[in-house]
Amino acid sequence: MLKQEFMDVVVDARSLLQQEQAEWSGHWAGYAQAITGNQGFIRSVRGSFREWKPLRVYLNTAQAKNAKKSVKFDLRYLGQTIAVLTVKEGERKLSTKVKNNEIYLYETNMRDFGCDLRLDDVDWDSKEGSAFRTFFRDRQGPRNDAGKAKNEEHRLEELWITELLDKDNKKLPNVQAVKIGNVRFAMKTPLSASKPKELKYSGVKGGGIDILARGGIGANTSLCILELKAENNKPQASVDALKQAVAYATFIRELLRSESGAIWWRLFGFTREVPQNLVLHAACVLPSSDYNLAFQDVELEIDDDRIKLHYVYFTEENNQIRDVTTSLKW
Repeated sequence: MLKQEFMDVVVDARSLLQQEQAEWSGHWAGYAQAITGNQGFIRSVRGSFREWKPLRVYLNTAQAKNAKKSVKFDLRYLGQTIAVLTVKEGERKLSTKVKNNEIYLYETNMRDFGCDLRLDDVDWDSKEGSAFRTFFRDRQGPRNDAGKAKNEEHRLEELWITELLDKDNKKLPNVQAVKIGNVRFAMKTPLSASKPKELKYSGVKGGGIDILARGGIGANTSLCILELKAENNKPQASVDALKQAVAYATFIRELLRSESGAIWWRLFGFTREVPQNLVLHAACVLPSSDYNLAFQDVELEIDDDRIKLHYVYFTEENNQIRDVTTSLKW
């Protein structure tokens, strides 16, 4: 019964994608070609400066596509974008005069962190840029109104990506977050799947995968699509999160079987060809000491390919991932 619920998500996602095949395949093929050509430049730019902890640098699909003569990075704190960093011809500029979801970053910075500094393309090393970075370096405590689930998801997502990029004492051994040009990468999809019962096609404005990772050893390495939620206070929470992961995994499967699939496969960090029998791993990632294991060992078939379902339950203390119970093992 539960397997059929997940297969229904696969069927619905494939139907939406097949109806709009020409549109999304064209857009994502363009992304793949452009990002491939820009990777070397992105890597060289990223190597020209260091991150200032606790600030983290991210790159989204559109930014990677447009990184020809300059690169725009999202600068995040507790997983939330607080500024855009533009690097061009060796110059690094910070700006909070950028809209995110129709709201300027300087407005959300004041609302969520009490930061009243407004930056309009100031030099990274300027007095204003230094004051901005120092504010967040020295800031103590959680985000204002931290109890909101979406805010917590941003924070936990950053914790998990940092964990997956760590080389030692990993909570998920042999699992590593995908990067583009040595930058944390946010992979977009044309599907909006945050509400499993209202899955829809949104084109270039679709939802993003929380964490795209590679898991495994050597030739057995596969892609992992991880969907993270900050709350696990409902019986259906893990199943709903996993349905979202399955929808996005279905898109990744269709993408890898499209004309640009081989290019995306290399962008995701693989050197061999896309396997004839592709295996993808979809996992829910939730804080919990009460585990729902009803879907362990479930596999969803798409022609000769499979999506394996997994769980990652964890506890967190002092902004660090602690105990982890998972089926995502190699």
